[in-house]
Amino acid sequence: MSRALRERGVHTVLWDLDGTLIGLRQRTFRVLMPVVAAAAFRDVVPPVRFLRALHGVLERVRANDSEETNHEQIVRLLGEVTGLDRPTADARFRALAHKQFPRLRRCFHPLPPARAVVADLTRAGVRQVVATNPLWPLETVTTRLRWGGFEPGTFIHITSGETMRRSKPRPEFYTELLEQIGAAPSECVMIGNDAIKDGPAATLGIPVFLLDPGRKHAAVSVGGSAGGDGSGVTGAGITAGDWAELAVWLGVGGAACSLS
Repeated sequence: MSRALRERGVHTVLWDLDGTLIGLRQRTFRVLMPVVAAAAFRDVVPPVRFLRALHGVLERVRANDSEETNHEQIVRLLGEVTGLDRPTADARFRALAHKQFPRLRRCFHPLPPARAVVADLTRAGVRQVVATNPLWPLETVTTRLRWGGFEPGTFIHITSGETMRRSKPRPEFYTELLEQIGAAPSECVMIGNDAIKDGPAATLGIPVFLLDPGRKHAAVSVGGSAGGDGSGVTGAGITAGDWAELAVWLGVGGAACSLS
């Protein structure tokens, strides 16, 4: 176990995925994702109609307060707004993950510093969790992990639409995740790159590190707003820095040396 984490009583690292564990080409993704999503439904729902429906469905699922998983709610709502029966909507949504999502490969790229830090934490015996926004099936998450050079089995838990009922940026997402992995807030740290989505973990008492070499989120508050005073420590429970600074923060010295 990393000495720095052990002294803080931390045994679990929560990782954001896109932009943190794996690089994301945002502009390319925003262009291609709608095309890929519509392709899975194109023979049963016109693309324009489907994309309009999907946007509204995802907005509603982000506010999910029911006992349905996010996947169950997406499938139900897609069926309602497109006129598809539930089994067909479910099959098409899973086909999106299995057949269409791999077409987005060019949007993602490995991040060598992420692989180095994950490897150091694994050697140190630290539990690691993928805490990605759980709107999509597990298969889309494991596919991206492999694109990033990770074996999904490295992580003790991976959030997905099939198992989660709450989403980022709501603090309830982190509450639900902690319940699933059997950990207290003080026993975890959260690593991400988005102040709005990852910062709210600090409201539960989970220390947050925002990967931000340019200090864009330097004055992030616990509530997720951002300013810019240029400091490395942001707000209550939130720190910003680059990969070398993260390695030091986690106490994995080998990574800190190799990345500096």
